Amino acid sequence: MSIRYHLIIRLLIASTLIVGGAAWFGYNDVKHETRELFDAQLASSARLLLSLVQADSGDINLSSIQKHLDQNQLQTVDLEDEDGHYREHDEDNETLAAGHIYETKLGFQIWDNEGNLLLNSANLPITKISDQTSGFSDSRILDNDWRVFSIQSIDGGYRCVTAERIDVRNDLIGKIFSDLLMLFILLVPTLALTMWFTINRGLAPLHKLAAQINHRGAEKLDSVSEQNMPTEIQTISAALNQLLARLKSAFTREKRITSDAAHELRTPLAAVKLHAQLAQSATNKADRQGAIDQVLRGIDRTSHLVDQLLALARLEPDSFTTNLEPQVINRLIIEEAALLAPFANKKDIELSFLDSPALTANIDETSLRLLIRNLVNNAITYTHHNGKVDIRLYAEADRAYITIEDNGPGIPESEYERVFERFYRIENYDTPGCGIGLSIVQRVAELHKATLNISTPDSGNGLKVTIGLLIASN
Repeated sequence: MSIRYHLIIRLLIASTLIVGGAAWFGYNDVKHETRELFDAQLASSARLLLSLVQADSGDINLSSIQKHLDQNQLQTVDLEDEDGHYREHDEDNETLAAGHIYETKLGFQIWDNEGNLLLNSANLPITKISDQTSGFSDSRILDNDWRVFSIQSIDGGYRCVTAERIDVRNDLIGKIFSDLLMLFILLVPTLALTMWFTINRGLAPLHKLAAQINHRGAEKLDSVSEQNMPTEIQTISAALNQLLARLKSAFTREKRITSDAAHELRTPLAAVKLHAQLAQSATNKADRQGAIDQVLRGIDRTSHLVDQLLALARLEPDSFTTNLEPQVINRLIIEEAALLAPFANKKDIELSFLDSPALTANIDETSLRLLIRNLVNNAITYTHHNGKVDIRLYAEADRAYITIEDNGPGIPESEYERVFERFYRIENYDTPGCGIGLSIVQRVAELHKATLNISTPDSGNGLKVTIGLLIASN
């Protein structure tokens, strides 16, 4: 299910529960307040009637008052239709034009202290409807439920009882409830449509971003536009642009490596093929053996080139940064020097490591081993027989420095920059190689944020390479 439907359904459910809950609480509150209001009116009417009777009871002709009540049809109006439902009012009866449906649902009685009924409305019986002297009560009168209020005068001479059919209140509360229910029914689809429109508008930038991404491909990894994007989408597009930049860099790098590899492999493979053909067509054993030796040397050179290319291709920044761990550099140097010692012995080269106190740095072990191996191997390869290769490790400020120094032919100062270019080899060097070793060293140094420096030793002969790694903090 899409985010849009998730949002709409969840927001609609939440809104329905909130609005429904609010309507329910509102209904209960209105129900309570309505009953309170009707009780107050009922009590007020009783106090008014009692006050009128008490005003001047000596001069009041109660029978005359009852006569006028009857003449004015007080609460004797029959507003029920044939089905027993109450009409709003009967417009055909002019004498009842001002009447109301609820008139027949209101009644009163006035009693004296001797238990005589002095006044009463026609819709109440002449018997007592409440035995309470004062206060509210509920009674069943003439097959209907009534809310009754009784009040007695201070001198105890009169007691007024007012009554109201409870269905008056229920009718009003039911009307309020039906209105609230209708409003709720209308509100839910309105909320749904509003949410649909609002969420669609809110998700429009995502569709715009998706359209931009769809136009990208392996050959077109340009950054997506962040113009007029909401802040949240800008966060996504910024992360996406960083990813696209890394992919573009990786693709460019792979294409360059592939192109360079294709160019560099073409020559040794052609040489291998040529010498293989010469071996095939050789007429004597010496020529055949010489051609085969050349084939083997070409295969060795090609294998070395492939190994170096694969090592260079594996040095990816994204995977590299997750593999940094504190490692003792001394151990790595000793192990790599031990592996290369047999090659040094073949040329009678003195390979030495001036050990130092253990130094720890945050490194990727595999790639740093590759760096040390390439530098030491280069030093052994280019140093003449009976030469010397010295490895040192020392600390200075916040860095651990590795130096590999040899007394070979060295590199002219004018070539210091170019020797780090891939496949670049200094002229007049007859030592076999592919020109990638120092490129790998430079790449590993960059990934470790290490310093890399080449110079001529103090003796004036050979080459000195210095790598500065950040020491791991305790």
